[in-house]
Amino acid sequence: MSLKSSLADAPAANDTLSSPKSIAVAGASDIEGGNYYGARVLANLVEGGTRATIYPINPRLAGSRLYDLPVYASLSDLPSPPDMVFVVIPIKFVIPTLEEAAELGVATSVVVTAEGGSERERGRFRDRISEIGRTSGMRVIGPNSMGLMNGTLSLNGSFASGTIGGRVPPGNIACLSQSGATLSAMLQWFGDSKVGFSWLISTGDESATGIEQLMQAMVDDAEVRSIMLFLEGIGDGAAFRRAALAARMAGKPVTMLQVGKSEKGREAVKSHTGRVAGTREVFAAIAHETGIIETESFVEFFGTARTMAQRPRRPGALPRNRRAAVVSVSGGAASLSADQIYSLGWELPEFSPSMVAAIADATGQAGVRNPADIGGTWRNPEKMTHAIRAIAKDDGIDTIFLSMGAGGVFAEGVAQAIVKAAKAITQDVFVAWVGMSDIVRKIFDDADIPAFADFPLAVRAAEACATFSESQADLTEAAVLLQVLSEMPTQPPAAPIAEPSIWTVAEALGDLRKAGLPCAAFDVVDELDPKEVAARAAKIGFPVALKLSSPDLNHKSDDGGVAIRLADGPAVEAAVETFKAIASRKRLTDTSALVQKMEHGVELLVGIKRDPSFGLVLVVGLGGTLAELHSEVAATVLPTTPFMLRNLLSRNSRLNMLLDGYRGQPAADREALVSFLADFARWALGKGEALQEVDLNPVMVSGGKISIVDARAIWN
Repeated sequence: MSLKSSLADAPAANDTLSSPKSIAVAGASDIEGGNYYGARVLANLVEGGTRATIYPINPRLAGSRLYDLPVYASLSDLPSPPDMVFVVIPIKFVIPTLEEAAELGVATSVVVTAEGGSERERGRFRDRISEIGRTSGMRVIGPNSMGLMNGTLSLNGSFASGTIGGRVPPGNIACLSQSGATLSAMLQWFGDSKVGFSWLISTGDESATGIEQLMQAMVDDAEVRSIMLFLEGIGDGAAFRRAALAARMAGKPVTMLQVGKSEKGREAVKSHTGRVAGTREVFAAIAHETGIIETESFVEFFGTARTMAQRPRRPGALPRNRRAAVVSVSGGAASLSADQIYSLGWELPEFSPSMVAAIADATGQAGVRNPADIGGTWRNPEKMTHAIRAIAKDDGIDTIFLSMGAGGVFAEGVAQAIVKAAKAITQDVFVAWVGMSDIVRKIFDDADIPAFADFPLAVRAAEACATFSESQADLTEAAVLLQVLSEMPTQPPAAPIAEPSIWTVAEALGDLRKAGLPCAAFDVVDELDPKEVAARAAKIGFPVALKLSSPDLNHKSDDGGVAIRLADGPAVEAAVETFKAIASRKRLTDTSALVQKMEHGVELLVGIKRDPSFGLVLVVGLGGTLAELHSEVAATVLPTTPFMLRNLLSRNSRLNMLLDGYRGQPAADREALVSFLADFARWALGKGEALQEVDLNPVMVSGGKISIVDARAIWN
């Protein structure tokens, strides 16, 4: 299926973006004294070698020639309507040009021109572009896009200056970027390597076409085998999840570099959940369920994506179980390599006695262990080949890392020896070569062996390969989740209110109990009457906990508004008197007392937060006063499945220790906990768009008994 057919509702001209027969450049110019960007787009199209007919458009230059091509005054003056239009003109002409293109039946327009004026003017501009795209069926990319490229089609519709002679290296990677400069840098970084691109699209401001739609189109394009995403933000989280899951189902690795994950996004929140689950945790949750490979730097982003294009699967489609051997020519390098491997949870299995003997026979070096320092082979590349092949005979090793450096006159021979060995084995081979020369790099590139300038990059690329293989091992649950998402009804936006509303613990627990969720036995006394509260406590049964409830009280325990293990009536009355003093001192409004049966068990934080892009996110971590001190949490975006909830619990290491029965405590019934989380998720989803955040902290878990002890909700 072509890119166009994946994006447009209308079926017409399905193949025009995949292989446009004609392209117009509105704003084409001469580089000298003209529109620089229009000149660059035209030059790149011509020099890139596109097979499409190119029509320069510029009313000032109509009748003249650019690159020996006749210049036309407008789209309507062309011999026939073009399939694709690049719009590189002053902003006041953009909308009329798009309207003209839509009337002519143009399939795709790429708006390079950036918005200007006030925020209100920019908003109207973007809205009108969106309307044109929606009503006409024309695909509009941009505005503020650097352009669109396709190496396979020799199509360079961009103003990028990083290409050699305007040519984009052909290949099977599709890159979607919300930063045009990133595409330009990538083209230079990949240079003239064997790894190339199908689509490279600068999404610009996404007024009409979001990166989510384009990602789905990459999934549907048979020529795309690997996807790269540079993200600054997501507008439609549900569509992004569906596209990412579809990529997983299609066996296409997705490598992502996402910016804007700092703590700044957490400053305004009022709940534990908001504080411990920000943008970073939400994207980590999406990456986990969809198999997206997250990276943390441009070098890692480019290197990992290149690796996924070279070696998405282990030779023979064998599993990747994170068991490695390291071969080095330096003891220090071998030890440093081991540190890097262990830090990612990989194993370095001990060589068997027969393996040690085989390596000694191959290299003349006795007693070699894993990591293996075989520095004595450096002057004899054949020994390097034999050593690698000897190690590869161990089926308990999935990956072989080669940690090398410089090499001088021996470097090329060693590199060729590694290539020779790699061709004869089924293990993945990753090379880290400090001071790698261009010649050595080309030897590995020609053999499709991932090679890096530093060992940590090689290890992270290998981890990315293992992660992708894991995501492909069982696609059943991904298919189930994709089906759940496709059937999820669209929630109408809630009517806005003047300011956020906060549910007190009494209100939140009352609604949860009404919905059938397991709450610790409680009662609410609307007045801080010591005698009445004590009487209610006696009915519930001692010992009890007492909580001061008020919409003005964010964290009760911090302000002295919680009393626990109250064993009798006098103790309850004394606590109520303390609450009255706190309420008076803090001038609290709408105060009440919640008296509750004491429960025991593992304390969990179970929370909900609304992410602006992805909607409701379920968060689980350590509860009680540890919620922020040990802020390790696992998150999953809603809706989800029971399988994903089980996986959610397994991802939190400290919580897992407690759930398994820490220091003699009863182990938690995980299936009961999964059932509770599913019920809580359904409750939250049923509340609609107004629900912003919910804290259940703590939720007590003792064996199969689950009790919500405290709750708070924020609405908007």
